Amino acid sequence: MLLYKVNGTFFDGVMREMAKSYTEHEHKIAYASKAWRHYQWICSDEYAQHEEDRHILIAGGNYTGRPPVPLQKQKDRALHRYEIALNELREYERDKHLKHMPEEEIKIFVKAKGHDKKGRKRGGRAIALQKYVRRIQRQVEETKKAPDSEFKPSEGRGRPKMSREQKIKHFEQLIQKAKKELSDEHEKMDDKDRIWHEMHDHKSDRRQLRLAVSDPENPQSERIWEQYGTIDAIMEALVDINAKISHQEALIKMLDAGMSLPNEAQSKDLDSPERLEEYRRALDHMIKEQVKIQQLEEKAKELGIDVKKLKDLM
Repeated sequence: MLLYKVNGTFFDGVMREMAKSYTEHEHKIAYASKAWRHYQWICSDEYAQHEEDRHILIAGGNYTGRPPVPLQKQKDRALHRYEIALNELREYERDKHLKHMPEEEIKIFVKAKGHDKKGRKRGGRAIALQKYVRRIQRQVEETKKAPDSEFKPSEGRGRPKMSREQKIKHFEQLIQKAKKELSDEHEKMDDKDRIWHEMHDHKSDRRQLRLAVSDPENPQSERIWEQYGTIDAIMEALVDINAKISHQEALIKMLDAGMSLPNEAQSKDLDSPERLEEYRRALDHMIKEQVKIQQLEEKAKELGIDVKKLKDLM
């Protein structure tokens, strides 16, 4: 992936837009537009996931260099850069007695090609709920291991402390409530978005399993080792999660190619890695053929041929 640097800020692919013959006014509009696109990218779920991956890598202990800038600080900086670019544009428009371009038009002036194609428009609420469930699950584990002294009744006024059992039950209720809301969010999605979100959750599981294998002493690996017990069990879980992710990737490919999803019975036949790999090879071939058909249909339409009528005659 190519990254272009402008005044210390990296942009993904958008610099190609400057090949157009812009006026000085348009240059300033484009600069503000890119600054806004960059701010949107910093605020996206995908960038947040990228930062989360970095933190997991750093936690592994094999990282040298400066610590990462907190995500909120990055957002503040990106927004500040946009505000500076917008102020410079407004000052130029006043000096030249030009009509102010509406801010909403400025924001969409430059088509951020790299960002529009990068990933999907994902539901932020669903991602937030997935992370929330994981965080509360960690709190359950921490509560189970906490010393008894933390649950002794406190003297004096105020709300009495929960017992260990009460606290665990409270956390489990929060988890069930969040999972119900997450299920409701999935029901609102189309097949592609739902599969992507399920795959996103599996990839989070895979990162934790990989960290447990590569760095067993890491504090984040402790829960995995307690859950599985042995390296063989962890490796087996990795194979299973990779198979699930590969299956979901194959389903998304099918949807992209305009193909129907397999029924539940067919999906169960793909649980083994070997069967799944065989299926993926066949699927890739089918998708290539589907793309060729679509290209031929487009050419036929350009020649004025009614493709629908042609299909009806066949």
